[in-house]
Amino acid sequence: MKHISAIFALLSVCVLPLLNGCGGGRTAAVSLGDTIYSPRFAEGFAILGDGESSVLSVRNPWQGAENVEFNLFLKRLGEEPPAGFSGVVVDAPLKSVVCMSSSYVAFIDAVGAVDAVKGVSGVSYITNDSIRARHARGLVRDVGYDANLNYEVVAEMRPDLVLIYGLQGDNSAVTRKLDELGIKYMYIGDYVEQSPLGRAEWIVAFGEMFDKRGVAESVFDSVRSSYEKTREEIAALSMLISSNRPKVMLNAPYKDTWFVPGDRSYMVQLINDAQGYYACAGVDSDQSRPISGESAFVAASGSDVWLNPGQVSTKAELVAQNPKFAEIGPVQKNRVYNSNKRSTPEGGSDFWESGAVRPDIVLKDLVKILYPRCLPGYELYYYKKVE
Repeated sequence: MKHISAIFALLSVCVLPLLNGCGGGRTAAVSLGDTIYSPRFAEGFAILGDGESSVLSVRNPWQGAENVEFNLFLKRLGEEPPAGFSGVVVDAPLKSVVCMSSSYVAFIDAVGAVDAVKGVSGVSYITNDSIRARHARGLVRDVGYDANLNYEVVAEMRPDLVLIYGLQGDNSAVTRKLDELGIKYMYIGDYVEQSPLGRAEWIVAFGEMFDKRGVAESVFDSVRSSYEKTREEIAALSMLISSNRPKVMLNAPYKDTWFVPGDRSYMVQLINDAQGYYACAGVDSDQSRPISGESAFVAASGSDVWLNPGQVSTKAELVAQNPKFAEIGPVQKNRVYNSNKRSTPEGGSDFWESGAVRPDIVLKDLVKILYPRCLPGYELYYYKKVE
């Protein structure tokens, strides 16, 4: 786990040349004092500061990034950033933001600042009741998606900040246009975190932007405590319940290709903490890889449980995709589960929204699925059985 020591609390800025001071830029190291929040589990951010203002420093916010850093100066009480700082400067707390990911909405809601969300990418895929209700009243606008982002709407809104993400690299098509418009933006890298608690700890980064770091730390501490309690209890009970951990298959073919995650991925971490055994284990990676249909069917057939089998809710839908699925062990044993219990009609899933904030609940779901006799009285929250 990487932490920023106070000795090295020197602000370096993004290695990418971004324009107009909207997204950051290369500069000499600028001292900003001590690290005031060093995450215990997350690797992608830290909070630095000296005075009332602070800097949210985000590192390597997309898969494969190395030595990439973005910095957000959160200005308070009229303080100015130090000479040489060329990151993003905004007044804190933020009062108007656009969220390009549904998980950002969940983090902001969890710190009690959801009214500051004025724009989202794909409102039909957002499960948050407040956002959907405010969109219906015209208080939240849908800004579209990546290549189809409605820049006219964004320019008209003039948000304090657009919270964006990158997949395999800098989302330059979007950032160049935002720079041209003079719209400030910040990369968020929560999805890159492979530790469930690391991903959840990003709530502290969001809390800092809205002057609610104390609230955020309290929420995260509660989530951490709940997660660790469940993990420890099932680790002890599993030895008494069964000598073999249930084997778990993940995902389903996408356009005739079955992608499975590596051993260091978010879902595999959750399965391990729930005392399951990942059916496609053996590749030390945090990224997904394609496997042959034959290998996938062998792994699935030998599994006890099948999780996240695509966009299906019933066995009939599953078997319609491929009649061979009817022969797979978990299908025959009625142990197929999908993370779409809380979803929108258009297919948006709260599993990827508030589930990022509440891995403790996700873990309980998995424990209940793998060990049905455990957690008596508990009802699945994000998952439901595919019947």
